[in-house]
Amino acid sequence: MKRLLYGIVCWGTLVACQREPGYKISGSVPGTPDGMKVYLYNWNTPVDSSVVKGGKFVLTGKVDVPTRYQLLIDLSPDKVESYEKDLRGSDVFVENVDIKYESPSIDSLPSRNSFLRNVKGNVIVTGSPVHDLFLSYQEKIKPYRTKNSEAWNKYLKVYHIPALDGVFNTREGIALAREMNDAQKEITRIQWDFIKANPKSPVSVDVAQNMVYSAKFSKAEMENLLQTIDPSLRETAGYKQLQKSLEEIAPIALGEKYRDLELVDENGKTVQLSDYVKPGQYNMVEFWASWCGPCRGEIPHLRHVYDAYGKGKDAFNMISVSIDDKEKDWKQALKEENMKWTQLCDLKGWKGEVINKYKIQGVPFCLILDKEGRIIDHGVRGSELDVVLIKYLGDRYEE
Repeated sequence: MKRLLYGIVCWGTLVACQREPGYKISGSVPGTPDGMKVYLYNWNTPVDSSVVKGGKFVLTGKVDVPTRYQLLIDLSPDKVESYEKDLRGSDVFVENVDIKYESPSIDSLPSRNSFLRNVKGNVIVTGSPVHDLFLSYQEKIKPYRTKNSEAWNKYLKVYHIPALDGVFNTREGIALAREMNDAQKEITRIQWDFIKANPKSPVSVDVAQNMVYSAKFSKAEMENLLQTIDPSLRETAGYKQLQKSLEEIAPIALGEKYRDLELVDENGKTVQLSDYVKPGQYNMVEFWASWCGPCRGEIPHLRHVYDAYGKGKDAFNMISVSIDDKEKDWKQALKEENMKWTQLCDLKGWKGEVINKYKIQGVPFCLILDKEGRIIDHGVRGSELDVVLIKYLGDRYEE
């Protein structure tokens, strides 16, 4: 009998040892209707799926390296467009271990489209040491993200919305922009510290990728970021994507000389951007389009900036470059907006030189150039631009 029991134990151990390496995510989300599908998304691409039954589901598979996915339950299978879908879930770092994913109820899960349903969410993920490390990083930056978000929400009410009607609460806007800048600086510092402390963790690659969207780098800092990641991760998909992302933002790296563009002026004449960038002055190149609502919403503030900084001694030289592909629409917008500074256009739209040379992903987007034509800031809007101007040209706004 003892030999039989011993044999059964050994056989069970052998089967366990022979289990194919991979992840197993056991989920429990009470209240989820039976038959709803749960997905693992790599951003917009589903990589795994299962079906919910009795509020539970199981996802199994294998990853080459721990990867941050979005685990989402689709409560709207009849919807096609992503902005219409009711997708609920959260990020989870998946590695080849047994993972538990639990939430008190389907209504406790945050929504991917927060504009449809804004819920902070209540999710517990256990079993993945890599996910635990990710959570520890999230906790460190959480207070500063909260400060940034709170300042932004207040900024919209205090400055941005009134500015659309020509009311400029300049001092309040500048104060809030500085709050956001300070919070972002702390986030960036925490991100650098985390990567340096965890160079072998895939979480660091993920954190570095997030920095691409929020921090502003020189080319030397880009290279430093890549070199800080341990060589053991440099053949992974995440690292290669990081390299690609940094290559894409290289044209707007701090300290780089602006790239010249062939454009047309208001008279239809072919000109060069360099014909209008003035050496010895600070310059701004603002990319926009007539069809872009946020671009048009920014113009009242730009008129305000021009009145304070665009004239006289040490003027701030402003150049707007439209990416409209229809000259008629561009000209109509110029009549409506009364922009008194230089107006140029790249009439080839998303296929033109602006996109090809600067790789910008959207408009409005600006480059701030120093007196030698090197990029000293970019992507600043509203009071963020005011803060930059005060730094380099002094405070010229009336009290």
